[in-house]
Amino acid sequence: MDQFAAGPSAAEIISELRGQGYRMYDVMEQQLPEDYAALTQEIAAIVARRPTAAQARDQALQATAAIRKKHAKSMHQAPDESLHAALTSQLDLMQLVAARETAASCARFIISGPAALVEPDKQYLRAFDANAVDVFGAIGAARENPQPIEAVTDADWEEVGNALIAQGGTSDDLQSLTALDPKDENLCRATIRFFRAVLAVEGPAGRRVRADIAYGLAAN
Repeated sequence: MDQFAAGPSAAEIISELRGQGYRMYDVMEQQLPEDYAALTQEIAAIVARRPTAAQARDQALQATAAIRKKHAKSMHQAPDESLHAALTSQLDLMQLVAARETAASCARFIISGPAALVEPDKQYLRAFDANAVDVFGAIGAARENPQPIEAVTDADWEEVGNALIAQGGTSDDLQSLTALDPKDENLCRATIRFFRAVLAVEGPAGRRVRADIAYGLAAN
């Protein structure tokens, strides 16, 4: 259906999203029950405006993203295994975009996120959902068993730099990562190498860096 003729309930909208393969709502309902309840109310308000099915889906996903941003600071208290999972699925998503898009399009994705993809298909949407599952899982783990972490240090970033070189990183990659130019066709490759480096750093330094990167991803 292109339009919800009779004004479906919020539960029906979420059920439809789940039917399309979205698993993030199961995680939200379990890990963030208060936010999940508020989300269903917001979705009810969305469908009361009688949107098309696509509009309802997009606005529901925007409301979901707002909850992620609200809890972004929790990443600084998440266990490292949860941070590792969130960054790994983000890396998987970037590698998918790199494999399917041009280098220029992938660079725009690195800067602007999903908005850079004109019409994401099911493969993309499932990759977005997989990352959201891991992000909300990390938020839930932090709430259940907070593990405060110290701020990332210059020495930590030096370890990332060493790992980046070990991943085949070059001076051009460092320049791309510093400039963050959406027109830079090397930016996608450099960012993928950077994430691999962040995931490779072990011990407390690795956790501090991963928490910092995960926070940035959740907050944007």
